[in-house]
Amino acid sequence: MNVLILSAAAKVLLVRAFQRALEGHGMVVAADMNPASPALHAADRGILLPPTDDGGFVDRLEEVCRHLAIRLVIPTRDEELLALAGCRDRLATVGATVAVSSPETITRLQDKRLFVEFCHARGFGVPRRFSAERPPTVFPVFARPRFGAGGRDARWIDDEAALATAWRADPELLVDEGVTDPEYSIDCLLDFDGVPLQAVVRSRLTVRHGESTVSRVEDMPDLAERALALCSAAGVIGPAVAQAFRSADGRIRFIEVNPRFGGATNLSIEAGLAMPERLLGLLNGDPAARRPRPIRTGLTLLRHGADLLIPWSQVEGLSAATQPPAD
Repeated sequence: MNVLILSAAAKVLLVRAFQRALEGHGMVVAADMNPASPALHAADRGILLPPTDDGGFVDRLEEVCRHLAIRLVIPTRDEELLALAGCRDRLATVGATVAVSSPETITRLQDKRLFVEFCHARGFGVPRRFSAERPPTVFPVFARPRFGAGGRDARWIDDEAALATAWRADPELLVDEGVTDPEYSIDCLLDFDGVPLQAVVRSRLTVRHGESTVSRVEDMPDLAERALALCSAAGVIGPAVAQAFRSADGRIRFIEVNPRFGGATNLSIEAGLAMPERLLGLLNGDPAARRPRPIRTGLTLLRHGADLLIPWSQVEGLSAATQPPAD
């Protein structure tokens, strides 16, 4: 069974996790636009793909899946999810299953205003949200753009004057109460029909540019179950990572759900969630893929940089490869 990881960039650990899951019975193909992306050279095979908004992207992707007998396609970047959802049925005709949710689910989760409305309608807690008509009376508050991921342009706002300036600059800016409870990431696994299987909670001990650089697996079954329920209600397929606050008395308030692998999901994979192995098992009809796994509570992730040393000719070789790959 061959696996294709899109927008592979520096996701070397994800590539290696799928390589271990395959146990030599297939290859991991990594794709990106940049031939110097480390994951392309850590994978069993690296290929170049155009950006998802390129008119030839879907044709090229279908060629890759057909020529390399790809069984499973893994998107990893928010901006490519809708494009992958739109061609999911087409790729299925060449035998490739895409681990992606429906366009409706992706839109609901990527639009933070729609996400909050959905949570309210389904009874999932979220931070209190303010508007120009109902402004906050207590500061600081936390502001985020309506669209975007990774904490881009999210910030604290300390007073009414600063908030008025921010709303003038971006009338759609979303402003929430300033929650100071601990924040958690919850890696969730659902099957290809959206049936929830298992989740792992990670504390975000140190965060840089929106991603956890120090993270620890926690024993919080209430938060894990609630996050799985939210993903299921939203129609998520495959992997997802939810973000939530949890107070000392157990109050849970969700911030967002990203229907893809997260930047620090490798911690949950290694702690026992085994998402690559179980996704492959689901495709093969293995009932063991559905059974909850024991989780190593307390396992801690310390992210660091790593160097990959390769001959420049290997990068140039990818740069020159413009034709569809063939066996």
